[in-house]
Amino acid sequence: MRPFDAPGRITGLDTARAVAILGMIATHIFPLLQSEPDGTLLPTWVGTSLTGVSSALFVVLAGVGLTLLTKNTTDVFTSRMQLSLRALALIMIGLLLGHAGSNVAIILVHYGVLFFLAMWCIQLSSRALTVMAVSWVVLSPILHGVLTRFMQLQAGGTTSYVENWRLWTSPTLLDVVQQPVLMLWDIFFTGYYPVISFFGYVLLGMAIGRTNMHKWSIGVRLLAIGGLSYGVCRGLAAWLLTDSAFANRIAHATGVPVEQLPAMSTTGASVNTDLAMGAPHWYGLAVPHSGAPLDIYSTAGAAMAVIGFFLLITRMGLVRKILFPLSAAGRVALTAYVVHVLVTGLWPTN
Repeated sequence: MRPFDAPGRITGLDTARAVAILGMIATHIFPLLQSEPDGTLLPTWVGTSLTGVSSALFVVLAGVGLTLLTKNTTDVFTSRMQLSLRALALIMIGLLLGHAGSNVAIILVHYGVLFFLAMWCIQLSSRALTVMAVSWVVLSPILHGVLTRFMQLQAGGTTSYVENWRLWTSPTLLDVVQQPVLMLWDIFFTGYYPVISFFGYVLLGMAIGRTNMHKWSIGVRLLAIGGLSYGVCRGLAAWLLTDSAFANRIAHATGVPVEQLPAMSTTGASVNTDLAMGAPHWYGLAVPHSGAPLDIYSTAGAAMAVIGFFLLITRMGLVRKILFPLSAAGRVALTAYVVHVLVTGLWPTN
């Protein structure tokens, strides 16, 4: 066993998991935008680097962990039963945390539902899993937009669909009893972490988990491919906003002044893209948590890059020692997440 490595664990993954958790906490505590003396809004480093990326990384790592738990199993039924119990526990914890009064959009209920879906993929071959992961990541946000457009028409308009087909809060035990259908629709399609899109992150993580993550080449590929995807997608979205006609359509749909769009679209702060979802210009956005294709592609790429980066640097013994507090935090990620939700419920930051 390497120093500072726990048996059966990969330090790079634990470190990346800690970054995901701390990143989610940071976006709930620190400002995402700052105002210059002349009134210009600029994104903070937290807003630029962590919003949207942290939750995507958290879910991708869930997929990696799920594969590591099950890839050598010889009893698929038992593995699925164990995953079902984990999923139920996550859902129950998430529903209870929904009563904590926190300003955090709690991900654990969605996390549990994703586990229920992912457990049916543990028998897929590595190639089939990779193809399914890439296909889901690429196609699901497009299909999500098309479905949303259809539902807007069925609901009598965009505003009616947005207002009446979403909880606008984290799911709670009361929702299970009082409005179960709406809660399920919120979890799968309209909520903060729609399963239709986020399942692609889990599949991507499961595919990564099938690789030999101890090899340098895997870390390099993840870092290179993920970094390129993130840079290209975010760059394309930023370039599209330089077109005045495109920017004006986004400003009209979101209510954000055109001059503030670059900063706000980078962070997702104070930008509600629900009224634009499914419209042609929505497909050119990379606003964090918008669910738009460029948002999903860029955050999936960022998650891959972060995992690759930490797989590479934690191969060095000195780096593992330096990052030990971080990797140790990654081993208690669920506890850290629950504590931060409870704390923000007791002492809300806004």
